[in-house]
Amino acid sequence: MYNFFLKIHYFFKRKKIAGFSLLVVLAAVLVFFASKIKLEEDITQLIPSGESNNVLRRVLDETQFSDKIIVTISASSEETHPDRLTRYAEEFIDSINAELPQYIEEIEGELPEEGVLEVYDFVYDHLPLFLNSEDYQEIGSRITEDSIGWYLRKDYRNLISPTGLVTKEFIFKDPLSVTNLGLNKLRELQVGNEYELYNNFLLTKDRQHLLLFLSPTLPASETSRNKIFINKLKEIQSSLDKKYEEVEGDIFGGVLYSLANANRIKADIWITVSIAVALLLLLLIFFYRRITAPIIIFLPSMLGALVAVVFLYFFKGTISTVSLGIGALLLGISLDYALHTLTHYRNNKNISQLYKDVTRPVLMSSLTTSVAFLCLLFVDSQALHDLGIFGAISFVATSIFALIFVPLLYKLPVSLDKEKPRLLDWIASVDLHKKTGLVITTVFLFLFGLLFFTGVDFNSELSRLSYEPDEVQNAEGKILEIAGRSGETIFLVSYGSNVDEALLHNYNLYSRLQEMQEEGKIENFSSIGGVVLSTNTQTAKISNWDEFWNGGKKEQLKQDLIEQSEDFGFKEESFNTFYRQLEKDFNPILLDDYRNTANLYLNDFISVSPDFATVTTTVNLPEGSSLNFSEELEDIEGIVVVDKNEISQAFLGNLKNEFNQLIGISIFAVFLVLLLFYKNLELSILTILPVAITWVISLGIMSVLGIEFNILNIIISTFIFGLGLDYSIFITNGALKEYEEGRPALKTYRTSILISVLTTLMGIGALVFAKHPALRSVSVVSAIGVLTAVFVAFVFQAFIFDFLFHRRAKKGLAPFRLRNLVSNPEKKVSFKNQLYFKKLVLDNYRFKSVYGLMRKTFSEERERFLRISGFIEDKENLAIYNSGYGMLAIYLSYKHPENRITGFETEESKLRISKNAFRNGHELLSFTDEISALKDAQIYIIERYATDIFEKELKEMISKSARKVIILDPEYSYRWILDLNFEITYRQNNIIELSKLS
Repeated sequence: MYNFFLKIHYFFKRKKIAGFSLLVVLAAVLVFFASKIKLEEDITQLIPSGESNNVLRRVLDETQFSDKIIVTISASSEETHPDRLTRYAEEFIDSINAELPQYIEEIEGELPEEGVLEVYDFVYDHLPLFLNSEDYQEIGSRITEDSIGWYLRKDYRNLISPTGLVTKEFIFKDPLSVTNLGLNKLRELQVGNEYELYNNFLLTKDRQHLLLFLSPTLPASETSRNKIFINKLKEIQSSLDKKYEEVEGDIFGGVLYSLANANRIKADIWITVSIAVALLLLLLIFFYRRITAPIIIFLPSMLGALVAVVFLYFFKGTISTVSLGIGALLLGISLDYALHTLTHYRNNKNISQLYKDVTRPVLMSSLTTSVAFLCLLFVDSQALHDLGIFGAISFVATSIFALIFVPLLYKLPVSLDKEKPRLLDWIASVDLHKKTGLVITTVFLFLFGLLFFTGVDFNSELSRLSYEPDEVQNAEGKILEIAGRSGETIFLVSYGSNVDEALLHNYNLYSRLQEMQEEGKIENFSSIGGVVLSTNTQTAKISNWDEFWNGGKKEQLKQDLIEQSEDFGFKEESFNTFYRQLEKDFNPILLDDYRNTANLYLNDFISVSPDFATVTTTVNLPEGSSLNFSEELEDIEGIVVVDKNEISQAFLGNLKNEFNQLIGISIFAVFLVLLLFYKNLELSILTILPVAITWVISLGIMSVLGIEFNILNIIISTFIFGLGLDYSIFITNGALKEYEEGRPALKTYRTSILISVLTTLMGIGALVFAKHPALRSVSVVSAIGVLTAVFVAFVFQAFIFDFLFHRRAKKGLAPFRLRNLVSNPEKKVSFKNQLYFKKLVLDNYRFKSVYGLMRKTFSEERERFLRISGFIEDKENLAIYNSGYGMLAIYLSYKHPENRITGFETEESKLRISKNAFRNGHELLSFTDEISALKDAQIYIIERYATDIFEKELKEMISKSARKVIILDPEYSYRWILDLNFEITYRQNNIIELSKLS
């Protein structure tokens, strides 16, 4: 695999202009297409989907609860006349209309006199729709003779009073005030009875506070434009505060929280990124002694991210800004690939060796991390799907770019002498896994984690992730105080595929809430359930009206009114309008008929889109109420409880369980990838085990420190999983390299890991300086996870490898295998195994890069090896010329344990592997690159022809001491051996045995 990247390197090394041009063109093309992708800013895409969640998300989209802005205009003392409040309000409205018309859709809170008449006429014209069974009982009591006389007497007094000019029209239209019964339903549109109209404005009953409600044209998410709007709005407020010293204005709304969060996040990111970038630049430049080092390291990650965005552009067209933001944060993982590549190149300065050392671990790290991210596709969340695809593609692309571009861009120093070690090099040179105290500490932390790791809570309260400055909290508190709400306020939303269905569900809810209010379960509620009705409900109410007036009631009422009104001077035709009302044929009306009555403000309650409609109800609970609305209303169809705790629980309550399942799926998927690369069960387990240990210890620490998971930091846990996996893979490969070659290799791997840890802590760890709770929670969880991961990798994982591999090799034992736990390796050994020593021979190469080759070679050569062993007598000295990886020498050492066997090999890589075989610990077996070590042997085995350099020395040694020469290379010219008085005694199966003539 490494040869592929080595060839690419040499190609671009020869054609530098072509390589540089390709890089520029690639970057330009990626930037061009990436810039065309559409960003989706809906944060709810982060929330898992599902039938119930989809309905709730749709309801929240349709009903924009937090978009309204509430303006409070308050008197500074009880002596302040309410006229001052209304004048302030009038100027405030005029200023908004003049200066901010593009930002305001509607202003509520002022009700002109003509608006009152409009509402009255609307109710009068459609009176049956506003009456219920209790109202008909009241009407029944009013149409008795005594009641009619009482109402006529009252009407007469009103007419002759100063207010008669105003009330005259109402009296003649409705002498019994039946319309007022319908008007009472409009009071249900407000929560509580704390307000009254004064000078056409809505004031509290103590006339100390005036309320205005602004409907912005911009949603709360448009923070950049809303910032301009709110600043101008506050300027108007501040100007009026100075003009009316005894009056104070205040502003509150969801947009203020959105702005506060956006400003806080921007400020925090600016501060933390500045700190992180400064520290990273200093670290990378100082460590690598190159001012271009940061560019070289960041370039592959940037290109990888662009590739991922372009992929999403072509296959999806959009990407969630939430997933893009988290993905950018997680790209810290991808820096590892460039860091590892650059650190290895800096340390060994050999391009061929570089690709041998880093190609497999870098690609393994990227593929395993990508597989872990692709497991996010199992969570039913669009934003997490985007994050999974973005992460998976960017990591693989980054690893490839790192392997190609880092060695090309990094210029080795002119002098290839070993560089002076840095502090990190010194720390990396310390074998922490050999410190018994640290190993015991790791075991203790793991046991400690097992006791507490299940105690980490998941905080599903989204409000805990919001930044709430004192100024905005105070404004909200003032609103609640003015409203006199000591209990909780929640919203109930009735929904349907069309407005009629939503209204029908809302009417059922309205009826239930009336019962709950009578039972004292709720304090009061605001609903249009008694005002705006579905067509079926309207038809039923009209039928109730017609049924009530059956049986001659209308004629009797008319007769009684004519007779009794005469006593007060009324004419017979005075109440003709009322009589026509009684004879009128009423019909159901449409929603537009309701909406045409502007002063009902029904748009605050009803939202309609082509295939979905909602109707909102507001409920006030008594103080200390623990009423569970979800359970209370579960039998009513088409109702959603919109309470911040209910919403958080509905959206996020099961997210922790989903992520626990996700971790399980990820570990299984990653394990399969490790098996694919290592082709070995033990190595795969030993690589993934530290990740599981890191997870348990991290959760245990979080549990004891009282740190909770939330929607953001639980996603960041995938980052910890990925980093821990990277560290584990590199430690595994470093330990295997040491086990294979017998020389220190972990130091370089540990150095690159330490740089990764520092860059991560400087990047994400800098968020600890953030004031926004969401960012701060991310930094703490990340710091715990990263530090735990590196500690477990450096101490526990390295100790396990040392204990199961290195120490056993030093004792001349085969490496640990799982099968030895369930069976005794000394028993049940087949005859062939005893004859060829297959297991013993191959165990010397197990877990090494050449194991596959050795297994194949042994299968092909074992018959020859057995034949050769038959030519050898006990206690003879053997010299094997060009012994390669030492397989024949090791086999013969098992077959003839009393014979001294010396293998000679000039190729360094092969010699290192053979010298590091655990059988090499046998006192009579050795490997060397010194030709003189072969002297005085009775049997010389020429395993293969390699070079003529040592032919002269070989001839001298054979002529002096050799009794027998065995040639295994059919191409080898052995004429000179015959000339030394040897004869061919065996020639078969590519084996030539030459014995010295006596």
